[in-house]
Amino acid sequence: MSYNRILTFVAASLIFTILGCTFPNTGPQPPASEIQTAAAQTLQAIFTPSVSAATESSPGINTNVPDATTTSVGAVTITPTYSVPMLTVSEQTNCRAGPGQDYEILATYLPGIELEIVGRYEPDNYWLVKSAESPTGTCWLWGEFVELTGSHDAVPSVIAPSTSTQPPPQAPSIIEWRFSCSGGILTFTVSWTDRAVDETGYRVFRNGEAIAELPANSTSHVDTFEFTSGENVDYYLQVYGPSGSTNSSVMRMQC
Repeated sequence: MSYNRILTFVAASLIFTILGCTFPNTGPQPPASEIQTAAAQTLQAIFTPSVSAATESSPGINTNVPDATTTSVGAVTITPTYSVPMLTVSEQTNCRAGPGQDYEILATYLPGIELEIVGRYEPDNYWLVKSAESPTGTCWLWGEFVELTGSHDAVPSVIAPSTSTQPPPQAPSIIEWRFSCSGGILTFTVSWTDRAVDETGYRVFRNGEAIAELPANSTSHVDTFEFTSGENVDYYLQVYGPSGSTNSSVMRMQC
């Protein structure tokens, strides 16, 4: 049975009940016209939906009226802030032609030096940086001895260059070395035989720190150093080229 037929049946029953109802004998009964009017009003109320009911059941009417204080905010595009990726050398370290000790040393940097990062090599924690000292304009630093700043997470990954298949240049053969201590100054003199044929140059190291860069075919060097009494001082030479580098034996002295 449909909804409208149910309402018609209920309304008819109600009307018959009203018309057939007997009122108490203690008071006057209402006229028949008033009873018919009441019945008609009851029937109209049943078949006339309320405003709220019509609103709820009418399709296409939006009852979610926003409050007068509601403000509609459009989409906002936020542009992330980008800063130049940099690193600061925290300990003296070599900057090489590739990510590892199998590559040639192109420069040696002291603590505090800042360099711009241009690439990252995640497998071995190396960073490719711009280098004015490198013949290629870039070199690789180990991440263990640097501190990172700027947007280094946005730096692209790079592929390690292939290592050279040629052997590194032959180490210099020390001919003679000597030193003297006077007035708190150590003077060190060394000479060697240049046995390399394809070297780029020589480096002189004192206590593990590169203190001099010498051209290819060099055979001698003199260094002066302000020392502390009783201090041990170590020197060694390094010959380097496109295929790598080789160190001489260590020369140790004490004043």
